[in-house]
Amino acid sequence: LILLSVNLCNAQCKKEIYIYNDIGVCEASFKHIENTLAASFAKEFPIRLINASEIKEGTWVDYAALIIIPGGADIPYTKKLNGKGNELIKKYVKNGGNYLGFCAGAYYGSAFVEFDKEGPLEVLGERELAFFPGKCIGPILAKYDYRSNIGARAVKIESQYLENGTFITYCNGGGFFLTPEKYKNVEVIGNYSDLQQPAIVMINYGKGKVILSAVHFEYGYQWFDEDDVYLESIINVLKDNEDSRLNFFNKILKVFGLNSVIKDSENID
Repeated sequence: LILLSVNLCNAQCKKEIYIYNDIGVCEASFKHIENTLAASFAKEFPIRLINASEIKEGTWVDYAALIIIPGGADIPYTKKLNGKGNELIKKYVKNGGNYLGFCAGAYYGSAFVEFDKEGPLEVLGERELAFFPGKCIGPILAKYDYRSNIGARAVKIESQYLENGTFITYCNGGGFFLTPEKYKNVEVIGNYSDLQQPAIVMINYGKGKVILSAVHFEYGYQWFDEDDVYLESIINVLKDNEDSRLNFFNKILKVFGLNSVIKDSENID
């Protein structure tokens, strides 16, 4: 109870949510995060954009209830944030802050990235944040293409956080977390239903919380390009499962001590 009170105070006393927006961030991931959060919190938690230089200045840590690293390409993240930027992020979380990483942001939050090994897009290397102490390996569902959505999929995720046990969400290039059971501070909170591999992990890091998601549960169907031939078959599937996705999104926000005002998909314009 004492720990819960501390976590809630850390979030509630710091009212701003920061979304990283710099070189490497995917425009679509950023847009979906911003739109979903805007619908979730209205004006209760102002949403701020933050670039690498601002992260390294450090003033944000006094106001942040949560920092989010979107999807995209994580090598540019390393070029911008290695050293002081990552040190400040780790210190912020260790002292009671919250970190949420989607896709590239989840790879980036792992100790080692193994992406498209022996393929044309190969990325192999250690990462400084290392919230997840092991490897994030991908893409797990289909070949990834930076220039199109050919690898996009609607995927079923199993989670103990939902009463019905599953939700369906968007994935494009996401990986899985290797042997999370080896680490005492790591809990799997979402598995790929068909593959039985960890898709979403929660990490206790000092006094703070980290959630790394290889899938894009921040994506809402209404913000997809309906004219994209690779997305047209996915949009209706996601639309039919929107309420369970939002339910999971809300559960994650509560883990961070943030109380969303979303009740169902009708709250989003």
